[in-house]
Amino acid sequence: MKILKRVTCLVLTVFLTIGVFPSTSTGAATVAQLEAKRKNLAQQTQNARKEIENIKSKQLSVEEEIDAMDKVMNSLQAELDNAQSDLDALTESLNAAEKELEEAAVKREEQFQLLGSRMRFLQQKGATGYLEILLESESFSDLFLRMQYVNDIMSFDKNILDKLQEIQDTIQAKTDEIAENHAAQAEVVALQKEKVDSMQDLISEKEELMSSYKNDVKKQEQLIAANAKADQQVLNLMAQQSGSSTPYYTGNGTLGWPVPAKKAASSSLSSGFVHRINPVTKKSENHSGYDIPAPYGSAIVAAEAGKVISAGWIRGYGYTVVIDHGGGLRTLYGHNSSLVVSKGQMVTRGQTIAKCGSTGISTGNHCHFSVLVNGSYVNPESYLGVKNISK
Repeated sequence: MKILKRVTCLVLTVFLTIGVFPSTSTGAATVAQLEAKRKNLAQQTQNARKEIENIKSKQLSVEEEIDAMDKVMNSLQAELDNAQSDLDALTESLNAAEKELEEAAVKREEQFQLLGSRMRFLQQKGATGYLEILLESESFSDLFLRMQYVNDIMSFDKNILDKLQEIQDTIQAKTDEIAENHAAQAEVVALQKEKVDSMQDLISEKEELMSSYKNDVKKQEQLIAANAKADQQVLNLMAQQSGSSTPYYTGNGTLGWPVPAKKAASSSLSSGFVHRINPVTKKSENHSGYDIPAPYGSAIVAAEAGKVISAGWIRGYGYTVVIDHGGGLRTLYGHNSSLVVSKGQMVTRGQTIAKCGSTGISTGNHCHFSVLVNGSYVNPESYLGVKNISK
């Protein structure tokens, strides 16, 4: 009882949401009123399908934009990587130059201190300092050597100081140049990072837009599914109005597509509901349905719930399934490679009933789908919601 109450509440909720039940003040809805409701549902479904096509078109455009942005992003990232690599190299050079500058300054300072020590010594000794050195000579030749020695020491110290100063000045200039280049390269890296971040923000915005499109498509698909259920409920009410125990169907585009492997579109058809020359017999004929090519073994599914009234070989159609949906409506699925249902079996909408093949009079793997109303073949266009083609 609890399950029954839950189901009843659910059905009532759906009916109240879509407005299937008429006002209680006017009594039970007439067949015409129910038909009007079905037309309204069919129009909503058609609008939803158009909206899905529109959204998918926008999705494609955004996908192309994202692809283009990705290419630009890859280029910008490569430029950033190169700029960062150059900056890293300059950083290493700057660190090395600063270290050389420090070492040169230390050496110059050490030599300067050595010279200072000598000068302080001579200053303390005064002129006698040189005189002592000279007087200690043992000969004239030794005197001249000592005089040259003193002069060489002074010249040596001066030369060393001059060279050390030159090296320090050179290293300082080199360090300043590298520092200037380092600063300039750091600006280049910062600017390149800004470009990468800006492009990433744009890509993120596009990806968020794509996500919103996917949600919109999902909502429209949910609406289509809800409309299909609501339509079936209306059909059941119409069956009750006519005193029939089976659902009542009309061509309002609510039958399911029988070949999930192919898109539900005219572009998926190889032949329509037309007068044509049979490609095998070469004879003129009225083609009784839609031919939908698909890979061998692809699933063929029931367009709607019903009872399998035929599952076997039918001349011309090969292995064929025929389903009775009630209300005088039947669907036929021909040229299958194998069947997975049997006569008398009840099937649900979308249930696999056969596998695609090319049995019977056929030139390739496909599903021949026909709609029969009260035993007569009719154009599947209004039942599937897929436009007929002229060949």
